[in-house]
Amino acid sequence: MKKRRDLNYFSSKSFLKLDVRRGVLRSRGGTRMLGISEDFLQGFVTACEDEAGSAAPFILRRCGQFFGARLARRFEGELAEFAGTSIRDRSMSDFDALLRDLWIGCGLGELSVDWTQGASGFIPISLKDSPMQDIGPSGHVGDDMFTGILEGFFSNFGDGEMRCVQTGDKRLGDRDGTTFVIATFDTAKRVEGMIADKVPHAKIVEALAR
Repeated sequence: MKKRRDLNYFSSKSFLKLDVRRGVLRSRGGTRMLGISEDFLQGFVTACEDEAGSAAPFILRRCGQFFGARLARRFEGELAEFAGTSIRDRSMSDFDALLRDLWIGCGLGELSVDWTQGASGFIPISLKDSPMQDIGPSGHVGDDMFTGILEGFFSNFGDGEMRCVQTGDKRLGDRDGTTFVIATFDTAKRVEGMIADKVPHAKIVEALAR
């Protein structure tokens, strides 16, 4: 992991290994993997709607939180075993590169994190090509699954539980695309208030940074 070329751990061709005889797909670190189609995701969301009605977005978010927390632990574990050192002891530039590589390599989209706002108590995030981007409960626009995934993932690396709030959506034509803010619960409440007042992502970031 000391060489820059090794920062593509998750997107390298050797990341996934298929045992054809057993029909098992594993990561290079030995984690069992599962490929999921868009049809499956759509069917899963439809089933949530049929069973839970208006609670479907909440269920999708909770599923995302669980997956995000597990993903963070696997991210740490595999990289520590591969590199012989904890990701928490690596440089911020390495962490950022590996995080973006994880999202791309696992088919979760293209993640962009603005770490410069961390000192102000929040982290703006943008996400392109989320597999859930065009899949969601009827009449509901929002990437609830990935809001939960980001919340679960980043809480693993914070001093305490964090809150993720979606601040923009590509489907609604937002200039900044599909965006989120990771923050403490108190700051997240401020963000939710601004969203209710239809404040765009860039203005929310500007307000929080003051």
